[in-house]
Amino acid sequence: MKNRFFLLLLTILFTNTLSAQELNNFFSTLYEKNLFNGSVLISKSDKTIFSKNYGFSNTEKKEKLNDNSQFPIASITKTFTSTAILQLQQKGKLNINEPVQKYLTGFPYPNITIRQLLNNTSGLAQEYNLFDMIIKEQPEKIISNQDIIPTFIRYKTPLSFPSGSKWEYNNVNFCLAALIIEKVSGISYANYLEKNIFKPAKMQHSFVPLDRKIKSPNQVELYTYPNFYSTDLVNTKTLKESFLIYEKSNFYGNGGIISTALDLQKYQKALFNDQILGKKELDEALTPAKLNDGKTVTYMIDGKEISYGLGWEMYTDEREGKIVFHDGSITGLTSILLHNVTKNQSVILISNLGSTPVFPISNAVLNLINDKPYTVPAQNLSRIYGSLIENGTQEKASELIQSYLKNPNSYEASERDFNRLGYQFLRLQKCDHALQVFNSATLIFPTSWNVFDSYGEAFHQCGKKEEAIKMYQKSVALNPENENGKQALLKIEKEIAK
Repeated sequence: MKNRFFLLLLTILFTNTLSAQELNNFFSTLYEKNLFNGSVLISKSDKTIFSKNYGFSNTEKKEKLNDNSQFPIASITKTFTSTAILQLQQKGKLNINEPVQKYLTGFPYPNITIRQLLNNTSGLAQEYNLFDMIIKEQPEKIISNQDIIPTFIRYKTPLSFPSGSKWEYNNVNFCLAALIIEKVSGISYANYLEKNIFKPAKMQHSFVPLDRKIKSPNQVELYTYPNFYSTDLVNTKTLKESFLIYEKSNFYGNGGIISTALDLQKYQKALFNDQILGKKELDEALTPAKLNDGKTVTYMIDGKEISYGLGWEMYTDEREGKIVFHDGSITGLTSILLHNVTKNQSVILISNLGSTPVFPISNAVLNLINDKPYTVPAQNLSRIYGSLIENGTQEKASELIQSYLKNPNSYEASERDFNRLGYQFLRLQKCDHALQVFNSATLIFPTSWNVFDSYGEAFHQCGKKEEAIKMYQKSVALNPENENGKQALLKIEKEIAK
């Protein structure tokens, strides 16, 4: 009997060692490819099976990451905001089916409920250009959550769609939810999280900064590529934000929490073991949202169908268990907290590289720890291809595409990435570069109506109308419902007729 027990123990130890070694090889490869620089923590049945840091917290100073390195976790914050709202509901202090107007005085949309904030079906305007006029009037002003409702009122901002009729990811929803937390609890959002989530979960290295531009001593520097064709990372401090509001704002509730991988594991354990939220409320958070017409909210991420609950995303395919997650992304930072509720397995990734493919990495890790075939994410084809074009080595760029077509596993290639690369060259008025990109995209995605539509637009902008017509015709043939393509064809034909 003792021998059997010893053999079983030896088998478990050997299996765990083998798994840890394979995971280390996996992440070491990603680090070498510039696809991951950060903290990773993987657990099974609430026990850590792998925890490690890769790379630098500050590349310029060669300061290595460690367990206390603090990262912005970006939109993983939304799960905390949802948890806080549901805690207040659990205590009977609010009801998420009630209108936002009941809790926020002056909120000008009477039909929007708290639930619709948390499941992104409110129809509220996005933040990107909402405050442009205010910033112009008051250049020194920092826009915060408190400015949202007055801005809606001042400009009589219309809804993007009737509340509950569509789903649209929107940071403003969670900023307003944070205001509701403050109104109902009587304390600041930061203090509420500290008292009701961070402290009970023993998250000693997590906080909501008063000013997200001021870094804590252990907070990492962030790095990204300055454009879609660059292969050299730069510190985000050297770049301008893509939207003025990002530079001129200090929102909270939608993002902003600073944390560590170890603290996120503590949060995951406390939440899914019903220590900071009741099971009934958690189940509600993890239930896919339904629209007014009864249809379940669904969308695609990297080929997988996803639905959205209350601040949580989830796979619609539950054959491998109920898998829930939220990822996060800001300039120079990507993150994900993923949890298989059925199998009690978790993957936490925080990387201070803005280009880390956290979604395919976490899916590969799930396969790896469950002894299933997995693929190590490869380098981005469009980025390397774009750099070759920009550097004047068009022949090498063409050879790269031909090589990829023969071996599609050699690089990661997405229609979205090629579109973004092509349009960036167009904005820079580099027509030859843009046309070459879209031409290659049609070779890689020959059945994509959207690629041919983009190629047609590029030809049109570059003054090649006959070629533009051919591309738009191809696009409409692939998708007869492509109204944009049909309108573009009419417009170009009129131009030629003149």
